[in-house]
This record gives sequence, C-alpha cells and structure tokens, in this order.
Amino acid sequence: MRTMTEQQAAQRADEHIQRAVAALPEKPTLTVQYEDSAECLDPTDNGPRGRFEVGKTYWLDGLPADRNKESVDALYDYWTANGFRVLSDKRSASDMFVSVENNDDAFRMSVQQSDEGDLSLGASSPCIWPDGTPPADADGQ
Repeated sequence: MRTMTEQQAAQRADEHIQRAVAALPEKPTLTVQYEDSAECLDPTDNGPRGRFEVGKTYWLDGLPADRNKESVDALYDYWTANGFRVLSDKRSASDMFVSVENNDDAFRMSVQQSDEGDLSLGASSPCIWPDGTPPADADGQ
C-alpha cells in the first residue's frame, strides 16, 4: 500500500506544528530539539516492517514560563476543535504533557513541559515507506 514519502511526512509534521503554534496566545521562536526518522519496529497498525516514522520536535522559546498552563490549554483547545483525539491529558501534572492523534492522517502531536519549565512541541507521522511505496519483497511479514 502506498504511503507518503519521508519528505512529505516531514513537511506534513511541520505543517501540523505551524498550525498549532498559530493557536498559541504568544508567538514563540521555534528551536529544533530533534528531527529524526526511525524504523517502525513494532508497528501498532499490524503492518509490515521496513516502514519509518518521521518526527520533529521544537522548543517553544520565548514563551513566559509562568504562562505555560495557558499555552498548553490553548494547544489542547486547538487540537480538540480541529480533528485531533486526545491520547493523554496530563495538564495538571507538574511536567504538563498532552498527546493527541489527528483523525484524518494519524499524525501524532504532543506538548510537554521540561523540569526546567520549557515547553516542547512535536509531531510524528504514522508508519510510512521511505519512498512512498513498499519494496517488492514486502509481503506483510
């Protein structure tokens, strides 16, 4: 089965991140925390191995730490109003964390507060074939 390519998945992750950032009450500076592509070793969709998950996470720099709850609530409200389902809602924890999944494209997003009070925002793709098509020998093993 065809999927988006790694490049398309990275672009879609960025699009999700940009839309989420636009919902924040203040505009942060995005600093890359990490970008990666990792093999889906235990695909939750029971699909074949050899596919990859593309992920991007950014620090949300320049947001006042004393307003982190407001920022996390704004992201939560944006996600729940725009086709994401909540997987984890730990907004009341000291290390606030919210994880969601898009109902249309299965991209997952999360926001988390570090021990130092910094917020990070990430997006990751579902399992995709790097070139968008399975190799000829992908027989669903």
